Amino acid sequence: MRKHRLGAAVLAAVMVCLAGGVPANAEQRGDHCVADTATEVIRCFDSVGESLAAASAGKVGASATVISVLYEHANFGGASVAITGSPCVEGTNQTIGFLGDWNDKISSFQTFQNCYITMYEHAEYQGESQEWYANDSANYGSNMNDRGSSVVYSRGPSRAELLKDCGRATKNCNAHVDQRGQDFYGSWGRVDTVYNCSANKITQVIGKRDTRSGKNTVSNEISVSAGFEFLVDWSVAYKRTWGQEWGWETSESVETRIEVNPGYWAGLDRSPVMRVADGWYDMWFDKRKWGHNQWYVWNFSGEGPAPGVVGQTRTVGKKMTSDEKKKVCGKSAGLVRSSAGAQAEGAAATPAAPPVRVAEGRLHS
Repeated sequence: MRKHRLGAAVLAAVMVCLAGGVPANAEQRGDHCVADTATEVIRCFDSVGESLAAASAGKVGASATVISVLYEHANFGGASVAITGSPCVEGTNQTIGFLGDWNDKISSFQTFQNCYITMYEHAEYQGESQEWYANDSANYGSNMNDRGSSVVYSRGPSRAELLKDCGRATKNCNAHVDQRGQDFYGSWGRVDTVYNCSANKITQVIGKRDTRSGKNTVSNEISVSAGFEFLVDWSVAYKRTWGQEWGWETSESVETRIEVNPGYWAGLDRSPVMRVADGWYDMWFDKRKWGHNQWYVWNFSGEGPAPGVVGQTRTVGKKMTSDEKKKVCGKSAGLVRSSAGAQAEGAAATPAAPPVRVAEGRLHS
Protein backbone atom coordinates (compact mmCIF):
# COMPACT_ATOMS: atom_id res chain seq x y z
CA MET A 1 0.00 0.00 0.00
CA ARG A 2 1.24 3.49 -0.84
CA LYS A 3 2.56 5.86 1.77
CA HIS A 4 2.16 9.62 1.42
CA ARG A 5 4.23 10.96 -1.49
CA LEU A 6 5.45 14.54 -1.40
CA GLY A 7 7.77 16.72 -3.49
CA ALA A 8 7.56 16.07 -7.24
CA ALA A 9 4.29 14.19 -6.85
CA VAL A 10 2.69 17.27 -5.31
CA LEU A 11 3.83 19.47 -8.18
CA ALA A 12 2.60 17.01 -10.80
CA ALA A 13 -0.82 16.72 -9.19
CA VAL A 14 -1.19 20.48 -8.80
CA MET A 15 -0.23 21.03 -12.46
CA VAL A 16 -2.96 18.62 -13.53
CA CYS A 17 -5.42 20.43 -11.27
CA LEU A 18 -4.57 23.83 -12.71
CA ALA A 19 -4.86 22.47 -16.24
CA GLY A 20 -8.41 21.35 -15.46
CA GLY A 21 -7.74 17.80 -16.61
CA VAL A 22 -7.47 14.36 -15.06
CA PRO A 23 -4.41 12.19 -14.42
CA ALA A 24 -3.16 9.93 -17.19
CA ASN A 25 -4.22 6.90 -15.16
CA ALA A 26 -7.89 7.99 -15.16
CA GLU A 27 -10.18 6.47 -17.77
CA GLN A 28 -13.27 8.62 -18.38
CA ARG A 29 -16.60 7.28 -19.57
CA GLY A 30 -19.53 8.10 -17.28
CA ASP A 31 -20.58 9.69 -14.01
CA HIS A 32 -19.90 6.75 -11.67
CA CYS A 33 -16.29 5.83 -11.10
CA VAL A 34 -14.00 3.48 -9.21
CA ALA A 35 -10.66 4.61 -7.75
CA ASP A 36 -8.18 2.02 -6.49
CA THR A 37 -5.95 2.98 -3.54
CA ALA A 38 -3.17 0.54 -4.48
CA THR A 39 -2.67 1.81 -8.02
CA GLU A 40 -4.64 5.10 -8.01
CA VAL A 41 -6.24 3.96 -11.28
CA ILE A 42 -9.62 5.65 -11.84
CA ARG A 43 -12.17 4.18 -14.25
CA CYS A 44 -15.67 5.51 -14.86
CA PHE A 45 -18.94 3.86 -15.87
CA ASP A 46 -22.44 4.86 -16.93
CA SER A 47 -24.27 3.67 -13.79
CA VAL A 48 -23.77 3.02 -10.09
CA GLY A 49 -24.52 -0.66 -10.68
CA GLU A 50 -21.77 -0.95 -13.29
CA SER A 51 -19.20 0.83 -11.14
CA LEU A 52 -19.91 -1.23 -8.01
CA ALA A 53 -19.96 -4.47 -10.01
CA ALA A 54 -16.57 -3.61 -11.52
CA ALA A 55 -15.20 -2.66 -8.10
CA SER A 56 -16.43 -5.86 -6.44
CA ALA A 57 -15.03 -7.97 -9.27
CA GLY A 58 -11.58 -6.40 -8.94
CA LYS A 59 -11.69 -5.02 -12.48
CA VAL A 60 -10.19 -1.67 -11.46
CA GLY A 61 -6.68 -1.73 -10.06
CA ALA A 62 -5.56 -4.41 -7.61
CA SER A 63 -8.39 -4.41 -5.04
CA ALA A 64 -11.91 -5.82 -4.95
CA THR A 65 -13.13 -4.43 -1.61
CA VAL A 66 -15.11 -1.18 -1.50
CA ILE A 67 -13.93 0.80 1.55
CA SER A 68 -15.74 4.06 0.77
CA VAL A 69 -18.04 5.85 -1.65
CA LEU A 70 -17.71 9.58 -2.34
CA TYR A 71 -20.64 11.52 -3.80
CA GLU A 72 -20.96 14.66 -5.89
CA HIS A 73 -23.96 16.03 -3.99
CA ALA A 74 -25.24 16.08 -0.42
CA ASN A 75 -27.31 13.17 0.90
CA PHE A 76 -25.40 10.70 -1.33
CA GLY A 77 -26.74 12.15 -4.55
CA GLY A 78 -25.37 12.77 -8.02
CA ALA A 79 -22.30 11.13 -9.49
CA SER A 80 -20.18 8.83 -7.32
CA VAL A 81 -16.73 7.33 -6.97
CA ALA A 82 -16.27 4.01 -5.16
CA ILE A 83 -12.89 3.67 -3.44
CA THR A 84 -11.38 0.18 -3.42
CA GLY A 85 -8.69 -1.15 -1.11
CA SER A 86 -8.35 -3.52 1.84
CA PRO A 87 -10.11 -3.55 5.23
CA CYS A 88 -8.33 -0.91 7.29
CA VAL A 89 -5.80 -2.10 9.89
CA GLU A 90 -3.67 -0.19 12.39
CA GLY A 91 -0.40 1.24 11.14
CA THR A 92 -1.31 1.29 7.43
CA ASN A 93 -2.77 4.08 5.31
CA GLN A 94 -4.57 3.70 1.99
CA THR A 95 -4.56 6.82 -0.13
CA ILE A 96 -5.67 8.64 -3.25
CA GLY A 97 -3.13 11.44 -3.73
CA PHE A 98 -5.25 13.37 -6.22
CA LEU A 99 -8.94 12.85 -7.02
CA GLY A 100 -8.54 13.92 -10.64
CA ASP A 101 -11.82 14.96 -12.22
CA TRP A 102 -13.37 14.66 -8.74
CA ASN A 103 -11.21 17.46 -7.39
CA ASP A 104 -13.34 19.98 -5.43
CA LYS A 105 -16.55 18.07 -6.18
CA ILE A 106 -17.19 15.87 -3.12
CA SER A 107 -20.17 16.76 -0.90
CA SER A 108 -21.02 13.53 0.98
CA PHE A 109 -19.47 10.15 1.71
CA GLN A 110 -19.81 6.68 3.22
CA THR A 111 -17.04 4.56 4.78
CA PHE A 112 -16.83 0.80 5.39
CA GLN A 113 -14.40 -1.94 6.48
CA ASN A 114 -13.25 -0.10 9.65
CA CYS A 115 -11.91 2.77 7.56
CA TYR A 116 -11.57 6.24 9.09
CA ILE A 117 -11.52 8.98 6.46
CA THR A 118 -9.38 12.13 6.29
CA MET A 119 -10.20 14.43 3.36
CA TYR A 120 -7.61 17.07 2.43
CA GLU A 121 -8.13 20.42 0.75
CA HIS A 122 -5.20 20.03 -1.68
CA ALA A 123 -3.48 17.24 -3.59
CA GLU A 124 -1.01 14.97 -1.79
CA TYR A 125 -2.58 15.55 1.64
CA GLN A 126 -1.92 19.27 1.96
CA GLY A 127 -4.01 22.16 3.30
CA GLU A 128 -6.98 21.95 5.65
CA SER A 129 -8.47 18.56 6.45
CA GLN A 130 -11.59 16.95 7.90
CA GLU A 131 -11.51 13.59 9.65
CA TRP A 132 -14.53 11.38 10.29
CA TYR A 133 -15.30 8.13 12.07
CA ALA A 134 -14.91 4.63 10.65
CA ASN A 135 -17.97 2.85 9.22
CA ASP A 136 -19.96 6.07 9.02
CA SER A 137 -21.57 8.51 6.58
CA ALA A 138 -22.24 12.23 6.43
CA ASN A 139 -22.43 15.38 4.35
CA TYR A 140 -19.41 17.65 4.34
CA GLY A 141 -19.84 21.01 6.05
CA SER A 142 -18.75 24.35 4.66
CA ASN A 143 -15.14 23.65 5.66
CA MET A 144 -14.77 20.81 3.15
CA ASN A 145 -17.83 20.77 0.86
CA ASP A 146 -16.62 20.85 -2.77
CA ARG A 147 -13.06 21.41 -1.52
CA GLY A 148 -11.53 17.93 -1.23
CA SER A 149 -8.58 16.99 -3.45
CA SER A 150 -6.93 13.98 -1.77
CA VAL A 151 -8.01 11.40 0.78
CA VAL A 152 -6.48 9.01 3.33
CA TYR A 153 -8.14 5.94 4.84
CA SER A 154 -6.75 4.54 8.10
CA ARG A 155 -7.81 2.32 11.01
CA GLY A 156 -9.42 4.93 13.22
CA PRO A 157 -12.33 4.49 15.65
CA SER A 158 -16.01 4.26 14.86
CA ARG A 159 -18.45 6.12 17.08
CA ALA A 160 -19.56 2.81 18.61
CA GLU A 161 -15.97 1.85 19.48
CA LEU A 162 -15.46 5.15 21.28
CA LEU A 163 -18.75 5.02 23.16
CA LYS A 164 -18.16 1.46 24.38
CA ASP A 165 -15.22 2.86 26.37
CA CYS A 166 -17.34 5.55 28.04
CA GLY A 167 -17.06 5.08 31.81
CA ARG A 168 -15.01 1.91 31.35
CA ALA A 169 -11.69 3.01 29.89
CA THR A 170 -12.13 6.77 30.26
CA LYS A 171 -11.25 9.18 33.05
CA ASN A 172 -14.22 11.34 32.08
CA CYS A 173 -17.12 10.77 29.70
CA ASN A 174 -19.83 13.42 29.43
CA ALA A 175 -23.02 13.47 27.40
CA HIS A 176 -24.41 16.80 26.17
CA VAL A 177 -28.07 16.82 25.09
CA ASP A 178 -28.37 20.01 23.04
CA GLN A 179 -31.66 19.62 21.19
CA ARG A 180 -34.95 17.99 22.08
CA GLY A 181 -37.43 16.96 19.43
CA GLN A 182 -41.20 16.72 19.68
CA ASP A 183 -42.50 13.72 21.64
CA PHE A 184 -44.46 11.34 19.42
CA TYR A 185 -46.40 8.10 19.63
CA GLY A 186 -44.45 4.99 18.65
CA SER A 187 -45.58 1.92 16.76
CA TRP A 188 -48.52 -0.13 17.98
CA GLY A 189 -47.59 -3.42 19.63
CA ARG A 190 -49.76 -6.23 21.00
CA VAL A 191 -49.70 -6.41 24.81
CA ASP A 192 -52.13 -9.28 25.39
CA THR A 193 -54.59 -11.47 23.48
CA VAL A 194 -57.43 -13.63 24.86
CA TYR A 195 -59.78 -16.09 23.14
CA ASN A 196 -63.29 -16.89 24.31
CA CYS A 197 -63.72 -20.58 23.64
CA SER A 198 -66.92 -20.79 25.70
CA ALA A 199 -70.56 -20.37 24.67
CA ASN A 200 -71.04 -17.27 26.85
CA LYS A 201 -69.90 -13.64 26.86
CA ILE A 202 -67.02 -13.15 29.30
CA THR A 203 -65.86 -9.93 31.00
CA GLN A 204 -62.16 -10.07 31.69
CA VAL A 205 -59.23 -7.84 32.70
CA ILE A 206 -56.51 -8.29 30.09
CA GLY A 207 -53.00 -6.90 29.93
CA LYS A 208 -49.53 -7.28 31.42
CA ARG A 209 -46.20 -5.46 31.51
CA ASP A 210 -45.16 -4.17 28.12
CA THR A 211 -41.43 -3.66 27.49
CA ARG A 212 -40.25 -1.31 24.76
CA SER A 213 -36.75 -0.33 23.64
CA GLY A 214 -35.39 2.78 22.00
CA LYS A 215 -32.69 3.25 19.40
CA ASN A 216 -29.76 5.55 18.82
CA THR A 217 -26.98 6.39 16.40
CA VAL A 218 -25.02 3.24 17.29
CA SER A 219 -27.94 0.85 17.97
CA ASN A 220 -26.80 -1.50 15.21
CA GLU A 221 -23.51 -2.04 17.03
CA ILE A 222 -24.58 -1.64 20.68
CA SER A 223 -27.94 -2.84 22.02
CA VAL A 224 -29.81 -0.37 24.21
CA SER A 225 -30.33 -3.22 26.70
CA ALA A 226 -26.58 -3.86 27.02
CA GLY A 227 -26.20 -1.49 29.97
CA PHE A 228 -23.31 0.59 28.62
CA GLU A 229 -22.37 3.66 30.62
CA PHE A 230 -22.83 6.09 27.72
CA LEU A 231 -26.56 5.26 27.70
CA VAL A 232 -26.81 6.01 31.42
CA ASP A 233 -24.91 9.28 30.93
CA TRP A 234 -27.34 10.30 28.17
CA SER A 235 -30.35 9.67 30.45
CA VAL A 236 -28.77 11.77 33.23
CA ALA A 237 -27.87 14.60 30.83
CA TYR A 238 -31.39 14.64 29.36
CA LYS A 239 -33.01 15.01 32.78
CA ARG A 240 -30.46 17.64 33.84
CA THR A 241 -31.06 19.68 30.68
CA TRP A 242 -34.80 19.24 30.11
CA GLY A 243 -36.18 18.22 33.52
CA GLN A 244 -37.79 14.99 32.26
CA GLU A 245 -36.93 11.32 32.47
CA TRP A 246 -35.36 9.51 29.53
CA GLY A 247 -35.62 5.76 28.99
CA TRP A 248 -33.73 3.50 26.59
CA GLU A 249 -35.81 0.50 27.63
CA THR A 250 -38.93 0.74 29.80
CA SER A 251 -41.54 -1.69 31.10
CA GLU A 252 -45.02 -0.38 31.89
CA SER A 253 -48.07 -2.18 33.29
CA VAL A 254 -50.93 -1.95 30.78
CA GLU A 255 -54.38 -3.35 31.60
CA THR A 256 -58.04 -2.86 30.69
CA ARG A 257 -61.38 -4.57 31.31
CA ILE A 258 -63.05 -5.94 28.20
CA GLU A 259 -66.08 -8.01 27.17
CA VAL A 260 -65.33 -10.89 24.82
CA ASN A 261 -68.17 -12.47 22.88
CA PRO A 262 -68.28 -16.27 22.51
CA GLY A 263 -66.14 -17.47 19.62
CA TYR A 264 -64.22 -14.17 19.45
CA TRP A 265 -60.70 -13.10 20.32
CA ALA A 266 -59.80 -9.73 21.86
CA GLY A 267 -56.49 -7.92 22.00
CA LEU A 268 -54.96 -4.98 23.86
CA ASP A 269 -52.48 -2.83 21.91
CA ARG A 270 -50.18 -0.05 23.07
CA SER A 271 -48.43 2.85 21.34
CA PRO A 272 -45.86 4.35 23.78
CA VAL A 273 -44.80 7.98 24.02
CA MET A 274 -41.34 8.29 22.43
CA ARG A 275 -38.80 11.02 23.14
CA VAL A 276 -36.12 12.09 20.69
CA ALA A 277 -33.06 14.26 21.25
CA ASP A 278 -29.68 15.14 19.70
CA GLY A 279 -26.31 15.87 21.25
CA TRP A 280 -22.68 14.83 21.57
CA TYR A 281 -20.07 13.35 23.95
CA ASP A 282 -16.64 14.43 25.11
CA MET A 283 -14.31 11.72 26.40
CA TRP A 284 -10.91 11.84 28.14
CA PHE A 285 -8.57 8.84 28.28
CA ASP A 286 -5.70 8.70 30.80
CA LYS A 287 -3.73 6.69 28.26
CA ARG A 288 -3.83 7.65 24.61
CA LYS A 289 -6.53 5.83 22.65
CA TRP A 290 -6.36 5.82 18.87
CA GLY A 291 -3.40 8.20 19.25
CA HIS A 292 -5.13 10.86 21.39
CA ASN A 293 -6.25 11.51 24.97
CA GLN A 294 -9.44 13.42 24.16
CA TRP A 295 -12.13 12.39 21.69
CA TYR A 296 -15.47 13.88 20.70
CA VAL A 297 -18.46 11.92 19.41
CA TRP A 298 -20.55 14.33 17.35
CA ASN A 299 -24.01 13.96 15.84
CA PHE A 300 -25.39 11.51 18.40
CA SER A 301 -29.17 11.10 18.42
CA GLY A 302 -31.44 8.96 20.55
CA GLU A 303 -35.06 7.86 20.55
CA GLY A 304 -36.53 6.20 23.63
CA PRO A 305 -39.84 5.41 25.39
CA ALA A 306 -40.84 7.88 28.11
CA PRO A 307 -40.54 6.16 31.54
CA GLY A 308 -43.74 5.94 33.58
CA VAL A 309 -45.98 6.93 30.65
CA VAL A 310 -48.35 4.37 29.13
CA GLY A 311 -49.16 6.32 25.97
CA GLN A 312 -52.08 5.27 23.75
CA THR A 313 -53.99 2.00 24.12
CA ARG A 314 -56.72 0.37 22.06
CA THR A 315 -58.77 -2.81 22.15
CA VAL A 316 -59.35 -4.87 19.04
CA GLY A 317 -61.09 -8.14 18.28
CA LYS A 318 -62.63 -10.42 15.67
CA LYS A 319 -64.55 -13.62 15.40
CA MET A 320 -62.19 -16.59 15.35
CA THR A 321 -61.83 -18.53 12.15
CA SER A 322 -62.38 -22.27 12.31
CA ASP A 323 -58.61 -22.79 12.02
CA GLU A 324 -57.93 -20.34 14.87
CA LYS A 325 -60.55 -21.96 17.07
CA LYS A 326 -59.13 -25.42 16.42
CA LYS A 327 -55.56 -24.28 17.06
CA VAL A 328 -56.21 -22.13 20.14
CA CYS A 329 -59.18 -23.67 21.90
CA GLY A 330 -58.67 -27.38 21.41
CA LYS A 331 -60.84 -29.00 24.10
CA SER A 332 -61.01 -25.85 26.24
CA ALA A 333 -64.42 -24.34 26.93
CA GLY A 334 -63.27 -21.18 28.70
CA LEU A 335 -61.05 -18.15 28.20
CA VAL A 336 -57.64 -18.87 26.70
CA ARG A 337 -54.56 -16.65 26.54
CA SER A 338 -52.29 -17.46 23.65
CA SER A 339 -49.56 -15.99 21.46
CA ALA A 340 -51.06 -17.67 18.40
CA GLY A 341 -53.42 -14.82 17.53
CA ALA A 342 -53.15 -11.82 15.28
CA GLN A 343 -50.44 -9.25 15.91
CA ALA A 344 -51.07 -5.53 16.20
CA GLU A 345 -51.76 -3.95 12.83
CA GLY A 346 -50.75 -0.48 11.71
CA ALA A 347 -48.43 2.02 13.33
CA ALA A 348 -48.75 5.46 14.82
CA ALA A 349 -47.27 8.35 12.91
CA THR A 350 -43.53 8.78 13.41
CA PRO A 351 -41.31 11.74 12.53
CA ALA A 352 -39.76 11.96 9.11
CA ALA A 353 -36.29 10.47 8.79
CA PRO A 354 -33.70 13.00 10.01
CA PRO A 355 -31.49 14.65 7.40
CA VAL A 356 -28.02 13.28 6.81
CA ARG A 357 -25.69 14.74 9.44
CA VAL A 358 -22.79 17.06 8.70
CA ALA A 359 -19.17 15.99 9.16
CA GLU A 360 -17.63 19.08 10.69
CA GLY A 361 -15.39 19.92 13.64
CA ARG A 362 -12.34 18.32 15.20
CA LEU A 363 -12.74 14.76 16.47
CA HIS A 364 -9.88 14.80 18.97
CA SER A 365 -7.32 17.00 20.70
